[in-house]
Amino acid sequence: MQKVHIYSVPFSSFGRVAQLVCEEKQIPYSMGTTVAGHEVPFKGEQHLAWHPYGKMPVLLSGDKVLCESSSIIRYLDNQFPGPKLQPQDPWLAAKLDERVLLLANYINHALIRDYMLELVFPKGPEGTPRLDVIEMNKPAALDALALVEKWLSEEGGYLFGSEFSLADAMALPSLYYATQLKTPFALVSEDCAVYQYVMRMKATHPSCAKVLVPKQG
Repeated sequence: MQKVHIYSVPFSSFGRVAQLVCEEKQIPYSMGTTVAGHEVPFKGEQHLAWHPYGKMPVLLSGDKVLCESSSIIRYLDNQFPGPKLQPQDPWLAAKLDERVLLLANYINHALIRDYMLELVFPKGPEGTPRLDVIEMNKPAALDALALVEKWLSEEGGYLFGSEFSLADAMALPSLYYATQLKTPFALVSEDCAVYQYVMRMKATHPSCAKVLVPKQG
C-alpha cells in the first residue's frame, strides 16, 4: 500500500484528524514538516503552493497534493482499503459530510481557535493569556460542546450512526484537547458525556489511543 505524508505539526488538531483516519484504516503514513528529506517552512513558498492560505494539514500522496482536512479524510476513506468511515447511501453520506463540516468550521473554531489557542499561544502583556478574550469566547465553546452532547445522545454513542465515522475522526482531536483543560479554564467535567465519549474511544479504538495523547513527535 502506498505511503502518504501528512504535512502538519504534531499538535495540530486538524493534522491529528488526518492521522486518526490513517490509523483507523491502517494506511501507512508519515507526518511532519520535513518532506523527502527537506524542511518545508510553515507558510513558505512551497507550503503556500500547496495551500493558498497556509493552513495545515496538507496531504501528499504520490504526486497528488490535497489540502483541507475534510477533503483529505474523505479521499483517504475512498481511496484506501480498510473499514469504511462513510455510508454508501448518497443522502446519509451527504448528512455525514454536513456534520463533518459543522465540526470543522464551527465547533473546532469555537473550541480551538477562539478559546484554547489563547491559552497555548497567549497574546496578552508579557505572554499572558487575555482573560477577557477567554471569558468572552467561553459561552460559544460551551455551546459547541452542548451540540456535540446532543448528537451523542441522538446517535447512541458515536457522532454519526452506530460506528466510528469521519465525524468522530473530525471531532475527537478537538474534544480531547478540551478534556485536558484544567480549572479555571476547564470546559468539561469527568462525568459529562463528551469526556466519557473521548475516554471510551481511547479505550476501544487503538487509533484513538495512539493519536489522542498530550504530545507527539
